[in-house]
Amino acid sequence: MNTTFDEITLNLQKKYNKMNELQDITKQMADSLQRNDLYAFELVMKMRTEVMLEIDSIDYAREDLLKSLPESDEEAVRSILHSPVAEKQLENPVFGSIYEIYKKITRCLESTIQYDQAINLKIGGENSFYKR
Repeated sequence: MNTTFDEITLNLQKKYNKMNELQDITKQMADSLQRNDLYAFELVMKMRTEVMLEIDSIDYAREDLLKSLPESDEEAVRSILHSPVAEKQLENPVFGSIYEIYKKITRCLESTIQYDQAINLKIGGENSFYKR
């Protein structure tokens, strides 16, 4: 097996772990707002910023890994990460593994966005981004 694919899979797993951490922190932010604890909210928001920067770093590292692949493999992995996947692609166990982790990341992100929307609506009220 190609070690670059292993590294990409590991990279995606790291991202998934950080996304879970981001989701938990975002939930903590929502909880602190619910309690009107602005001090805790600010502390947790700073923690969230750090996690988001770590996620960015993981994404940049994955980009470097993708660029090191042969063009056809790079294209295949990018299609798994950015568009609907053909069943034939998932027959390859490496691509199937990458796709499964990617789907877990997507579900985690969707849940985090729901917490974020609640926070934004609470803080922004009628001026909230989500009210537009």
